[in-house]
Amino acid sequence: MRAAIIGTGGIARIHATLIGQLGGQIVGVSSRTIEAATAFGVGKPYDDVPLMLREQRPDVVHVCSPNHLHAEHSIAAFESGAHVLCEKPMATSAEECFRMIDAAKRADRIGAIAYTYRGYPLVEVLRAKVADGAFGKLRRLGGCYLSEDVLAADKYVWLFTPGSTGRSYVLMDLGVHWLDMAEYVSGQRIVDIAAQFSTHQAERIWRGGAGEGPRPPGAVSGGDSVTVVSNLEEQADLLVRFSGGAAGSMTVSGVSPGHPNTIILSADGPESGFDWNQQEPNIYVERSAAGNTILQRSPDKLSADRAWMSRLPAGHAEGYLDAFRNVVSQAWSAMRGEPAAFPSFADGLRGIQLIEAAVRSAETRQTVRL
Repeated sequence: MRAAIIGTGGIARIHATLIGQLGGQIVGVSSRTIEAATAFGVGKPYDDVPLMLREQRPDVVHVCSPNHLHAEHSIAAFESGAHVLCEKPMATSAEECFRMIDAAKRADRIGAIAYTYRGYPLVEVLRAKVADGAFGKLRRLGGCYLSEDVLAADKYVWLFTPGSTGRSYVLMDLGVHWLDMAEYVSGQRIVDIAAQFSTHQAERIWRGGAGEGPRPPGAVSGGDSVTVVSNLEEQADLLVRFSGGAAGSMTVSGVSPGHPNTIILSADGPESGFDWNQQEPNIYVERSAAGNTILQRSPDKLSADRAWMSRLPAGHAEGYLDAFRNVVSQAWSAMRGEPAAFPSFADGLRGIQLIEAAVRSAETRQTVRL
C-alpha cells in the first residue's frame, strides 16, 4: 500500500512504524508546517494536504491530525480516490461523521477507525466466549480507563484548545476506546447512559512545547505563555445499561496518579465472570464462586478464522504494537478487496453518538436513552 500520513504527532509516528512493518510505502507526510513534516523523517514533506494528495495519489491516507480536522482531511482523501484509516475519535460530532460516511460511499472507498484495543487476541477470545454463553447472560459489565496524561496541574495538550476536540476531553481522547470495546466484546449496545463530569484543573498553561499545538486564545501569563481556561472534563463517571440487560459503571480519567494506561473490562454472569487489563494484555482472569483462574494468551484459544491475530507462541508477550498492527492489517486487507473484519466508520459514528449522549446526560443531570 502506498500510504500518506496527515499529522506528525506521537500517534502519527506509531502509524509510520506500523506502515513499515506491514510493508507499506510512505509517499507523503503533511503537517501544519513544512519544518515539522521534514523532521518526521519519512515520505515527501508537505504543509498542504490537497497538494500532497494530488501529487502522490496514495492508496490509503492515515488521518492523524487534530479531531476537528478529521472530517475535512478524510473527505479530501476520499475525493482524491484514497481509502482512509482515521484516528479516534472519528470526528467532533455525529454530523461530521455522517458527512465522512457519505463521502466514503460516493467515492466507493473504505473508512476505518483506529480502535486499537480490538486487536488484542484476548479481547477476541473474550468476545467469542461471551457469544458462546460461557459466562451465561451477562448481569454486569463495567471497568475503567485511567491515565495520568494531564495529571500535572498546568500541563497543556492541544486537546484543551477551544474548538479542537469537541464537547468533551477525556471521553473523546480515552473513553471512546472503552465504550467501543465494551460493545464489541459484549455483542450488545449501550441503551442508557447517566454521566457525571468533573473538571479538576480548569486553568492550563500553554508554553508552545511538543504536543501543545498552535498558540491558543487566552491571557498572556508571562513571556510567550498563555493561560487557557477549559471547562472540558478530565474525569467522567458513567452508569450504563446494555441491550441484553447487563448494567455497570465506568470511570475515565486523565488525572489518575500511577496509571499510565490502565484499561479494565470486567463482567459478571450468573455463575462466572472475567477481568482483563490492557497493561497485562496476555492474561485474563476467569472468576467463579469456586475460585479464580488466570488464563494466558495462546494461539490455539482463537478460532481458525482469527488465528492470525496471535503471531507468537504462548508465553511470548505480545503488546500494543501487535494489537494496533492487527487492526491496520485488517483494514488494509479490506481496502485491497479481501475479506476482513475491522473497525469501520459506522463504529466510529457509534462512539461519537455515545459520547454525545454522555455529554447531554452530564449537562442535564438526567439519564439519556439511545
